[in-house]
Amino acid sequence: MKYPNPAEGPVNVKKYTLYAMIPGLDTYAFSKLDKKKQALKITIIGIIGIIGATGIVMFQMANDAEIQSELNKDLKAELVYQKFMPQMLLVIFGSLAIYLPIVAYLVRKWSKEWNKQFEF
Repeated sequence: MKYPNPAEGPVNVKKYTLYAMIPGLDTYAFSKLDKKKQALKITIIGIIGIIGATGIVMFQMANDAEIQSELNKDLKAELVYQKFMPQMLLVIFGSLAIYLPIVAYLVRKWSKEWNKQFEF
């Protein structure tokens, strides 16, 4: 995938902050600000965090005594849904609640830094 070249002039800070909150457009904003490497690092850290939190939930599910008991499959599936779906939703929404403000802050900061180089 070919990313666009960095912006040739000042960027709209508000517009780029909004882009940071939308998957796909965040990559565009990072590439226009010439911060692709930093964005990749942030994304990798976020993915590792989500995988780690999901692993903890899955480990809890695998070691749950009620689920391990001899229940029929329908009851087992319902029990898994009742006990662990809220935790998985918490992982997903919690990750977004942490990731999005950090990315928005960084894009805003980097946009301001980018614009400073064009001030006379």
